[in-house]
Amino acid sequence: MKALFILLVPTILWSQDISEKERLKNAIDTTSSIPEKVQGYADLAWEYIITENDSALIYANKALLFSQKNKYPLGEAIALETKGLYHEIATGNYDLASTFYFDGIAVCETHNLEYSSSIYHSLGVMFHTSDGFEKALEYYTIAYEGAVSSGDLVLQKKCLINLGSVNSSLENFDKAESFMRESLSLDVRKEMDYSTYANLGYLYVKNEDFEQALPMLEKATEIHPDNPDSEINLYFLLHAKAELKDTTGMKPVLQRAKNALNTVVGLRDKSLLLRNLADYYKMAGDYKQALDYRDEYVTVFEEIKEKQRDETVYNLETQYQTEKTERELEKKEAAQKLLYWILGSTGLLLTAITFFFLKNRKKNALLAKQKRILEATVDEKNVLLKETHHRVKNSFQIVSSLLYLQSETIKDKEAKIAMQEAQNRVRSMVLIHQKLYSKDQLVGIGTKEYFTDLTNDIFESHQFEDQAIQYTLDVEQLVLDIETITPIGLILNELITNVIKHAFKPVTDISVMHIQFKKQREQLLLKVKDNGQGMSAEIKESSFGIQLIKALAKKLKATITFPDQAQSGTCALLEIRRFNEL
Repeated sequence: MKALFILLVPTILWSQDISEKERLKNAIDTTSSIPEKVQGYADLAWEYIITENDSALIYANKALLFSQKNKYPLGEAIALETKGLYHEIATGNYDLASTFYFDGIAVCETHNLEYSSSIYHSLGVMFHTSDGFEKALEYYTIAYEGAVSSGDLVLQKKCLINLGSVNSSLENFDKAESFMRESLSLDVRKEMDYSTYANLGYLYVKNEDFEQALPMLEKATEIHPDNPDSEINLYFLLHAKAELKDTTGMKPVLQRAKNALNTVVGLRDKSLLLRNLADYYKMAGDYKQALDYRDEYVTVFEEIKEKQRDETVYNLETQYQTEKTERELEKKEAAQKLLYWILGSTGLLLTAITFFFLKNRKKNALLAKQKRILEATVDEKNVLLKETHHRVKNSFQIVSSLLYLQSETIKDKEAKIAMQEAQNRVRSMVLIHQKLYSKDQLVGIGTKEYFTDLTNDIFESHQFEDQAIQYTLDVEQLVLDIETITPIGLILNELITNVIKHAFKPVTDISVMHIQFKKQREQLLLKVKDNGQGMSAEIKESSFGIQLIKALAKKLKATITFPDQAQSGTCALLEIRRFNEL
């Protein structure tokens, strides 16, 4: 198993209690205390951090702005830690999370605040959960020393538990046991002791000290008002019993574990219960129940969107089918041997025929098995790739939203236009990743649909006059990979934006723009032309949009030209020589 219990700050309960959210909102509205208001915002952000990410970030920002406005440094540190937790848990952006954590520590050091110990502990948890055990050990140690200096017994206990856990991950088992035993000696938050019992039990199992393991695990699963995780900790006991191949007294334990599946709130805890039930039944030889629980585990595992899919279910199913096939083959071989003994010399011929038949059958079975594994691997990678595109789209969407919010506060017209143009550039990339994760085609984009949606999106964001510019699209349907379509989309965005900004002053009922995209021999052609007043040489050479187009064109080994037209208007022609068509 990967790791022991890791105690997060704030403690992970994955609360979805609507009444708690309403209570916090009412408390914020009614209190006049600055510390209470800031803590309320931070607590609300935590309540929303799992299911409603946008709301979580909004409340974290409110806590930060309110603290800065009221010159409350401790509130700033709490808010920055909350933003770090948001980016660590909700977006998985550890670099950005680290930035906010260290900003919070800097505030604490500037104002000599003891709260830095709490943030160092959060940093330790982040590295611990991402397998950066050495860094986690470093930050837990700093947090513990700070907690000892300030006399914060609760934080000391949390640090000791996690120091034990990370030392176990580093296989420093004596140190791990020492830290966990020391945490039990602190007479605060006794409900944490049950988690320590679970950790110690699992530690002893890893060291094959089964006599000490079972009493610890039995304490960890003891039903008691101070042990709210008694049913969750059953997965440690299930794991130990499976490792020991011990089925003694397991009937009530198994029933409790099954009942807990209907009451446990956290998806992570539910997935661990399901996985260990499957492993226990596998050890006990009950492969049907093992497969049933493994299937439930996979469903829950996908629901919490982990970055990697556990492949044990496929191996378990393969083992079940292989053993079944081998038993059938053994029966057939026994019958064949009896037939050979009776038939004598004629059986020699039958033996040869049967030999080749079985050899071919095993070969086919092997090929079928490899096919199943390959299909499972492809499905897994497709899920991960969809999740990647979804996360990238969300990241771009956040950037786009930030640009929009910034533009709303800008008074200068030119600056506001620049922010809107930057937002459109980001939105052209958002559209790509949105289409990738919402379609079966995960690595390519259809040009016809993409050009249509992008053009419509750009016009909707720019045109506010009663008289709108007309446009036509003549796009050949191709499927291009993301490395090709991304710069093409950005270039098209710039060309359309230039037409909207410069071509028609004013817009009339005959103002029209034509967009054409096609493959011609060994290159792609993108043509954007209008019947407006034409583009000046100064704009062609000096505008940021044109400079951006030229830079993107180099990536595609493309040339951008503005051929003269017999009639009025401007024509931009992009000839692309480097592209990947799928």
